Amino acid sequence: MYIGITAEWNPFHSGHAHMLRSLKNLFPDAPIISAMSGSFVQRGEPAIFDKWTRAKWALMFGVDAVIELPVLCVLQSADKFAASSVSLLHNMGCTHIAFGAESLNSDTLYNAAQWSLQPDFNLYFHQFLGKGLSYASAVTKSMEIRYPEISRELTRPNNLLGFLYVQAALKQNLPLSFIVIERNTHYPASATTARKHFIAGESYPLLPEQIQTEIHTLMNTGHILSYARYEDACLLLGRLTKKESLRDSRLFSEGLENKWYKEIQQASLPDVFEAIKSKRYLYSRLKRIAASLLLSSELVPSPFSHSSFPKYARLLALRNTKSFILNKSNLPVITGAAKALRTFQEEKALESFNIDLRATDIQSYCMKNKSYRTGRLDFYHSPVIR
Repeated sequence: MYIGITAEWNPFHSGHAHMLRSLKNLFPDAPIISAMSGSFVQRGEPAIFDKWTRAKWALMFGVDAVIELPVLCVLQSADKFAASSVSLLHNMGCTHIAFGAESLNSDTLYNAAQWSLQPDFNLYFHQFLGKGLSYASAVTKSMEIRYPEISRELTRPNNLLGFLYVQAALKQNLPLSFIVIERNTHYPASATTARKHFIAGESYPLLPEQIQTEIHTLMNTGHILSYARYEDACLLLGRLTKKESLRDSRLFSEGLENKWYKEIQQASLPDVFEAIKSKRYLYSRLKRIAASLLLSSELVPSPFSHSSFPKYARLLALRNTKSFILNKSNLPVITGAAKALRTFQEEKALESFNIDLRATDIQSYCMKNKSYRTGRLDFYHSPVIR
């Protein structure tokens, strides 16, 4: 039994610690492998702390191996993000996928995912998309036709993500079982709230005691993302990009590139998003477009314009007694950036890895303290071994 989890730990908080503790109590002998977003996260921006620090925290609380989910897979809609992470975990030898959910159990999620693969569901889903609904809203409205009680619960974010993990496994016909850990109401921790505290220079109370001192040090020394620097980088790149390049990137549809080209002259990136957003183009989607342009500005069409599954397993952290985990991988395991660049045989894998390197460079460039803005960090960091 190998347990896989998808995570971002942006930042790691007490709710995450509770989930890992629950898994260890239920399955003490099962290795836990995590597919973790690296320098960028799915909401369309760099992570607030670097990937090696976040991977180290995962080891501290029970994860045995942390594998970086390539940024080409991260900066996608939630369904594609889930599909890529499930594929990566399956290729690492996982037999079970674990995740937290607010209220739905594995049987209910399985039934909902099965219905979502039926032709009738697909018909309703595309009808709702055609009316301008977002992906998540189209899913819940389509689910309501068959399972109204489940539909209401899918409006809750962790329930929806769990549904997408199960759906992805069924679509790919993967022999995976599912472990649902109920969200602990005693630890109503929120990564979003934590980030708001950190941006304001405040501490966040729902952090595991073991990492509180380190996080305070990271904050006090400026080893933390500056959103202002990142937004300015996106704004500058946007203003330097021709309208034809926006069109040819294939990141836009329905003529949105024209609106983007016009509104990029706004004074700030949030102002740009505010002027463009709609029922179809939510704030999160616009943020992913901005991040995708920054990461692949010279590539036409943008590699982010279509989804792909991971082609390698970049090791970020490993428990030294669990190195046997890597032997099950069906993908090449990457432990060093320089060697990877020399040995990659597939062009698409090389392209993906180079964009991962750029993502780390951009994240470090956007750190608050200039002492942490050096480039090419991927070439100087080895996997964290504990």
